[in-house]
Amino acid sequence: MTSVKVGNIDTSKTSTDPTPKANIGLRPYFAETDKKYVQYLFYSTYFNQVPKAVLLRLQSPYVMSIWLIIYGYLITTMPTIVSNMGWGKEILYAVQFLVTLTVVGVGLILLLWYTDKFDITQRVMEGIENDLKEPDLYYRGTPDDIRKGNFWVLTLNEEVVGCIGLDQNIRPVIDHSVQPYVRASKRPKAADMPEIRQAKWKTIALIMAKLDDLIRLVLVGSIDLVNDLICKVKGTKDENKEKVLFEAHKPNEASVRRLAVKLECQGHGLSTVLLKRVAFWAHAQQIEYLYADVDELQSHTAEILVKRHGYTFVSKKKLGYFKSKSTYRLDVKLWMSKELERRAEEKAVEDQLKEDAELKEYE
Repeated sequence: MTSVKVGNIDTSKTSTDPTPKANIGLRPYFAETDKKYVQYLFYSTYFNQVPKAVLLRLQSPYVMSIWLIIYGYLITTMPTIVSNMGWGKEILYAVQFLVTLTVVGVGLILLLWYTDKFDITQRVMEGIENDLKEPDLYYRGTPDDIRKGNFWVLTLNEEVVGCIGLDQNIRPVIDHSVQPYVRASKRPKAADMPEIRQAKWKTIALIMAKLDDLIRLVLVGSIDLVNDLICKVKGTKDENKEKVLFEAHKPNEASVRRLAVKLECQGHGLSTVLLKRVAFWAHAQQIEYLYADVDELQSHTAEILVKRHGYTFVSKKKLGYFKSKSTYRLDVKLWMSKELERRAEEKAVEDQLKEDAELKEYE
């Protein structure tokens, strides 16, 4: 028989203590301690969608066509340039290989940068500069304007790992993250700033400021003139309209907002805890319908709403070539009746198991 050598066990590194259980809690939002965690949850989960946003753009025939045209132009002009310089075929192949790597690599980097900078960042700022700027005031209102909404945080071992809000506004919500456009002629001049007058080299600072004002006036002014021409041709006025972020609700309607779960905690059903809390609150406030808006990057959230919670698809709106918003609705009364039925069935099963266990004691 072959002997097996077993290593020594260090008892100081082993423990017979049971694995600590996760302590999950759900409570109302408290501004003084929760604000920074809620904002972090929101923007971290959104920035995690950048790769998906890039993939959606790569699936566009227009993006791929532009990419292939640039690549085709460079790869076909290389042989002419190399032959004119008298280089051999080996150099040509090496140059073509480098061009391929450059086009693919630089293209992906630019697409990632553009998506992150001008798409995801804009969506994040919409939340941070609006309802998530002061969630308690926005969702619950003020003593002079009490609202039916509320905002909750989900905690895991006292750490905030999730959040959700119920929004009930009877007036449209204006997007404060969008700054109104100011024409070149109405913009403040750098030369009039007090810092220029207080500069050490006043003359040079004034000349540079006036030069900056001139360049800005020419560039921005040109855009204003083109915009005026387009409006004149279309027969429309260039009105600086405010952007509506959220439409007004009817008295018996509300919306689910800012559902987020920390990345490390996703996939464990924590969103169900949050969504049920909102549905129970809506029922208590006599709200009959709950709406939830998801964008093209939140397809997984849409699946959760439909498959696990009974939301139904209402409409889909295009917000641009890549962007879209889908709206889902929940009949709160119907959901509540099904939830009560489910709980009654679970209670009946639990009672039956308890009764069976008691009967076995007398066998």
